[in-house]
Order: sequence, then C-alpha cells, then structure tokens
Amino acid sequence: MEITRQSFRDLDGVIDDLHKTLDRWESNGAFTSELEPDTIQLAKLAIHEWVANLVQHADFGDTHPEIILDIYPNGQSIRCVIQDNSKGFDAAKHLRIRMENLEPLPERGMGLLMLDAATDYFEYLRSENGLHRLEFSVSSDMDPWLNIPF
Repeated sequence: MEITRQSFRDLDGVIDDLHKTLDRWESNGAFTSELEPDTIQLAKLAIHEWVANLVQHADFGDTHPEIILDIYPNGQSIRCVIQDNSKGFDAAKHLRIRMENLEPLPERGMGLLMLDAATDYFEYLRSENGLHRLEFSVSSDMDPWLNIPF
C-alpha cells in the first residue's frame, strides 16, 4: 500500500489545486485499479467537501494555513487523512446539532452529514503533532447513498 501525499498552503487557490492533484492521482493510478469508479468519485467528493469547509469556516489564527492530504489505497477501499493547522472544532457536537435540526432538502450544511453517511469510518481529532486530523475511509463494498439523510 503506497501513501500519496500533498500539502496545500494557499487557501485562495486550494480548491483548484486540490482538484488538479486528485485528477492527477487518479490518472496516475494512485487510487488503485481495484476501486470502483464510484468509490473514487465518492472519496474525491468527501475530500473536496472537507477542504472546502476548511477554506470557508476554519480559523487558522495568525498561522500560515497548511492542509496535508494523504491517501492510503488498499484493494477495494481507500483511507484518507486530512490534517490542518487550524484551531479546529468539535465535529461530533456539530454533527449532532445538524442531525437534530435537519430540514427537509436543505440547500446548505450537509457536508458533515454527507461525510458521516458516505464513509465506512469517520473521525476528527487533534493529533499528536498538534494538527487537527480528519480520517475517513470509503469502500467499493458499501452503498453510501442508502445512509444519507434527506
């Protein structure tokens, strides 16, 4: 299992850079040929959603922003780790509040719910190196669309 890593430091251009990186990794076979195309797209969507939320909502204080993305493909699943040097937030509390106040067919605010529903594993915490760390996995064996709340 080969680790693929990319670091991003420019919040203004991170989304474009992220998409270029993910497309390059996909064309270079970094996601492994065993993954279903839908699983690769789901992983890319989840990565995009998290990074877009960092750009939009994260408080990086006086530090220079840094977002580090690692992917660990393993057969028919892929584990993604996204670390950042923001001040972080209580993801479990935010998720609980969103679930309790979910409106029918909301236009915004579904990112955490999507990540939780569409992943085999989802955890956000402060890591030992002082960075905040989101870790999740998606698998070709799972149909995530059945878990997304509407």
